[in-house]
Order: sequence, then structure tokens, then C-alpha cells
Amino acid sequence: DSQLRRQLYEVARLIRSRNGRSAERDFFFVSIGGWDMHSNMKANLANKFSDINEALKDFVAEMKAQDAWESVVLATESEFARTLDSNGGGSDHAWAGNHFVVGGALKGKRVFNTFPASLKAGNDHDLGRGRLIPDYPWESIMVPIAEWMGLEDNQRLATFPNADRFNASSHFIARQDLF
Repeated sequence: DSQLRRQLYEVARLIRSRNGRSAERDFFFVSIGGWDMHSNMKANLANKFSDINEALKDFVAEMKAQDAWESVVLATESEFARTLDSNGGGSDHAWAGNHFVVGGALKGKRVFNTFPASLKAGNDHDLGRGRLIPDYPWESIMVPIAEWMGLEDNQRLATFPNADRFNASSHFIARQDLF
């Protein structure tokens, strides 16, 4: 039983009690550590991804059994990423990571934003040592999720204080494109 599976089990229990709690909407936060892989990265990632896959399969099945899947969104988030080059058996701290979003109401099975044209050293996004400058802020996926949850336009800057530093039409996914 993984840490993530246990946390999602508790989230599922709380979602099951939503009517008794008169909850209009909930926001749950789960966390898993162990991503700072400076060594044994290949084996460690395989184990992490397996744990995530199993935990998500169970969670999605439970949400469908509760007839709640269309009202659930699960998004990953991290404050940093990993370098593309190896430090011998792992990688070092970087920017520009990939994330996923799952949920019953999503227009799924798509990749949003863009993948770098090149991952070679010296490309226009390369900071050196396998670190890439991201093209999109984390708000690009969080803003449409917040809007789906009921965020009003006049609440955007209070909720996402850096949102006005980006061109929303080119840096944020439109809610109607995601849902």
C-alpha cells in the first residue's frame, strides 16, 4: 500500500461524505516525496510511476463507483523538475517539468502547450547542464481548473498573483479547451 494510495483513499472517503457535509466543492491536497533522484533514477522512477498508476486506477474506480468522476479533477504540481542530463545515475534540480491532469469532465487524451523543438545542448531553451527554461507557467493549467471550480474573472489576480505577467491567450489553456 503506497503513501499516495492511502491518501487518495482518504480523499475518496471525504468525497463520499460530500452530501452529508453539504459540500458545494472540495479541494484536496495530497503529496508524495522521494523525487530528488540524484542516483538510481531509472529504477526509482519505475517504482514511483508504478505506485502512481496503481493509486490512480483505484481512485478513478472508486470515483466512478460513487458516480462522482465527472465532478473530479486531479492535477499534478511540483516546485521544480529534473535535468535532462545525467549526473552519473540520476539527475539534478531544474525547471520545465511535465504534469498531467485527469478527470471525468476533461476533454482528455491530449497534450497541451508545446514540447521543445530540441533537447540538444545549446538549444534556445537550454540553460546548461540539461536545464530548460519553461515556455508556460504553472498557471497555464491551474487557471482553467480554478475557473471550472467557480473562480470568477475578478478573482483571478488575487488567486494567481503572477497571472498578469503572461499573455493569457497564448500562455493559459482556455477552460473550454480543457473541459
